[in-house]
Amino acid sequence: MIELPRIPREEYPQRLERLRVLMKAGGLEGTLLTTGMNLAYFSGYPSPVRNVARPFFVLLPLSGDPVFFTQYGHKEEAERYSWIKDVRYYTELSHAPISMIRDALREREIFGTSIGMELGFEQTLDISHLEFCRLRDGLDPTRLVDASTMFWELRKIKSEAEIGCIRKACQITNAAYEATFSSASVGRSELQIFRTMQGNLHRGGGGAMFLSITSGKDNYDLVTKQPDDRPLQPGDMVWMDAGCTVCGYWSDFSRGAVVGRPSAEQAHAQEAIHQITWEAVQMVRPGVPASTLARFCYSRLDQLPFPITSSIARRAERVGHSVGLVTTEPPHIAEYDDTPLEPGMIITLEPGVATEYGTFNIEENLLVTPEGNEVLSQVSRALHQLPIG
Repeated sequence: MIELPRIPREEYPQRLERLRVLMKAGGLEGTLLTTGMNLAYFSGYPSPVRNVARPFFVLLPLSGDPVFFTQYGHKEEAERYSWIKDVRYYTELSHAPISMIRDALREREIFGTSIGMELGFEQTLDISHLEFCRLRDGLDPTRLVDASTMFWELRKIKSEAEIGCIRKACQITNAAYEATFSSASVGRSELQIFRTMQGNLHRGGGGAMFLSITSGKDNYDLVTKQPDDRPLQPGDMVWMDAGCTVCGYWSDFSRGAVVGRPSAEQAHAQEAIHQITWEAVQMVRPGVPASTLARFCYSRLDQLPFPITSSIARRAERVGHSVGLVTTEPPHIAEYDDTPLEPGMIITLEPGVATEYGTFNIEENLLVTPEGNEVLSQVSRALHQLPIG
């Protein structure tokens, strides 16, 4: 049985206490979460899947015990997995339990005050717009205001337990790349390699996973392409972007291989992108703005001495991002994001380009430490060679 790290139960009420400091400073008497990663982060219910027929809600008051609202079908799971003791269930499908939420607000003596919700930057409510309007009207005169910056402020710095989960997810992904590339060869299709990688992530202990793959002429610009049945040919580059979860926390990095020996052009491009990426890695330390890393990478990409068909980094409008309960979290490693790096952040760096002969993007996962950084993505950056025979 594979031993995987977990988030200790006592960490969840500690998260609530840190949120309460921000709520008090922001003039909020509570926050109301819906199904999603914020609900998982504060309740301990493991990564709830979007379910508009049976939405979850969690009320986190400034004082007093939190309340978990769930449709009856998930009551036992909520009681088992969440640290929250006050679990209340409703029966009607496809509607928010507005009267129950209103009663809880009155019990906590915060009805008619300002309550934060996931209404802003890179946040989403897992209920329909009309259902939110019904909720807002049903809780009037309570004011539902945006609290997205508070949630991201807490989630951007990872605890030791969260770091342990992401470190393990990276280790699983490292091993999956090595095992997959060592078993691939000419004549196999993208789909076969795709499924092999999925299997290796699963056997390593990964939970949820994502994977994209591209190979062959006229495909190298398509970095989110789904796999096809085309047999691999000698000289084809195979590029994958992959990640998996451990206790809901993601890894996310890319690597490449070539069927047979890489050409001189492929080897040169791979080394050039590795050099740019690695120089940016050396810049990662507390206090450095995300925008500084982005400007450095873009300036180096603009100086590449070989023709490109597209700049993957320019298309993405960034050269990296944070990672946690979602594969892509703020801050963005982008020219428009001046967020300074802090110890405990986990970010990716992925300056990359596409050419007629390959996709060159060597994404790295990095933990920002007080002294600098720790690289969590440790599989080889050289192009793996897939056997022809």
